[in-house]
Amino acid sequence: MKKVSRLTDSQSDKIIIDNNKAIAIARKFLEQYHSSIIFKSADNDGNAWLVSMEVGLLDGDIIKVAIDAKTGKILGYSH
Repeated sequence: MKKVSRLTDSQSDKIIIDNNKAIAIARKFLEQYHSSIIFKSADNDGNAWLVSMEVGLLDGDIIKVAIDAKTGKILGYSH
């Protein structure tokens, strides 16, 4: 017997991770490597959140973390 998802196609495309959850995921990830973290911005393109955080003690040291908007998985980051 084949298992079928109970979500319709339109429901499976729905963004599950909201702005606050994306910021929390990025913060928890960056806290593993940096002691000082300041939120800068969070943007969503429909598929992923791009959360920018200032890290460290130097001004302008920004890391952007990409987070899947459906699953909350970290897709990558850039420094």
